Parts: sequence; C-alpha cells; structure tokens
Amino acid sequence: MAVNVVKVDLLGCSFSVQTDETREYLETLLGELDRRIQSIRASTRVEDPLRLSILGNIMLLDELVRNRGHSGDADEVSRIAERLIARIDDSLGGGG
Repeated sequence: MAVNVVKVDLLGCSFSVQTDETREYLETLLGELDRRIQSIRASTRVEDPLRLSILGNIMLLDELVRNRGHSGDADEVSRIAERLIARIDDSLGGGG
C-alpha cells in the first residue's frame, strides 16, 4: 500500500503525518477531530490548546469505553442466540 503524507493543522500546531491510510480517510478523521474540538471550545469556553486536547481525549476515551461495554452486551446476545439455534436444530432433528 502506498504511503501518503497528510498535513495536520490543529490547535495551532502544524506537522505532517505519514500513513498507509488514504488521504481522504485521514482528512475525515481530522475534520471530525476539529469539529469535536470546536464543540468543546464552545461548551467550555476553554481556549488553551493543551487543555482542549486533554478534554477531547477524555471525551473520546469515555465514548470508547462506553462502546466497549455495549460490545460485551452484543457478545452475550450472540452466545444466547447460538445456544437457541442449537436447541432449535436439536428439536428439529438437525443435531449437528
């Protein structure tokens, strides 16, 4: 896969990132990050880039942890569904 170089310009910092992801994908991520930062800035009135970055990371980690909890629920639902399917197969004589 080709290596792409994407310029990042957020919170007063500019640098380039080398990635094997597409430029469009990384630009989508950067756009979402910028929207989140602007939302945090508007709701908290924090202007310091380091504090904005820390708050943004806390919010993203919270979202990640909460989503992980839901995936655990999905795993349990999957296990229950598999047991039910096996019982149905057994009752229909499919057994295996």
